[in-house]
Amino acid sequence: MKGFPHILNPFNLLNMWQKIFVNLKEINQMKSLKISLLLLLITLSCNSIKEAIEIPTQNINRVWMLIEYKEFKKSYFVAKKAFLDLTNKDNASANMGCIALALKFSIKKNNSITFSHKIPVKMKCQDMKLDIDFSKSITSITSFSINAHKLILTSNNGETMVFVAQDWD
Repeated sequence: MKGFPHILNPFNLLNMWQKIFVNLKEINQMKSLKISLLLLLITLSCNSIKEAIEIPTQNINRVWMLIEYKEFKKSYFVAKKAFLDLTNKDNASANMGCIALALKFSIKKNNSITFSHKIPVKMKCQDMKLDIDFSKSITSITSFSINAHKLILTSNNGETMVFVAQDWD
């Protein structure tokens, strides 16, 4: 017992318990800090996911049938089976009856969309006006809107193309 009298001293015991309590308090503060940082990271991650989801692609990735464009009649589009296929992530295809188009497209915030030509596959047809007009106009498209089953593409000069979802009856 000769080597332990300082431990039995009540002031030393009190001091030792205070140090333990302070250490435990610091450990709990560190745990709280870690939990707070984890919650912050989760919140930021959720906001990033939300932002990615808010880019309105959920309804646009479909096959769309052209129903309104320039002076053409709807029955003309139906006869030509004019469509725009946006089911692939970055690649679109379109056919207005004669020319099969391979396009790249990109969707950004605020309903912004851009198209660029990849490869036109030309075919000879007697009436190619729709094909030629569509091929020229599609690259000037800058925005889109979806209203129920309709897709409206708008160019920077205000020209519009209206499509209806192929799977809509």
